[in-house]
Amino acid sequence: MKRNVFFTLAVAFVMLLTSCGKEVSLPGTTWKANYTNNITVEGIAADVAMDMTIKFIDETKYAMDVNVSMSAMGQTLYSDRDSDEGTYTFDGEKGVFDGEQNFTYNKDDKTIVMSFDIDGEEAQLFGTNKITLNFKEQ
Repeated sequence: MKRNVFFTLAVAFVMLLTSCGKEVSLPGTTWKANYTNNITVEGIAADVAMDMTIKFIDETKYAMDVNVSMSAMGQTLYSDRDSDEGTYTFDGEKGVFDGEQNFTYNKDDKTIVMSFDIDGEEAQLFGTNKITLNFKEQ
């Protein structure tokens, strides 16, 4: 009898630990990231700010809004809001937007991390060939 009780408690303990394997559930959540940088456009210094919001609609659909502004010589220009919808996959740690843009969930700081490779004129403009965004849940 004691052996059965011990076995049952051990199984319950293992089930409790393994049920915590998936660190985050995305459906119904909203995540935001902000990016700022100083760039030089045709010799003029400018500040660029980008705000991105991702809404995970359900297990496979997402919506993303992007707002960009650029300030130079005392003037600020705002771009039209860019909205997009698509599909994603996510295994609790790694995911992919629209079958091509990877992202990861960082359980230590509870962020979604996404990196974009850029090249050519954009890379020269931003002074880097990679932009990394850290999304926080709202």
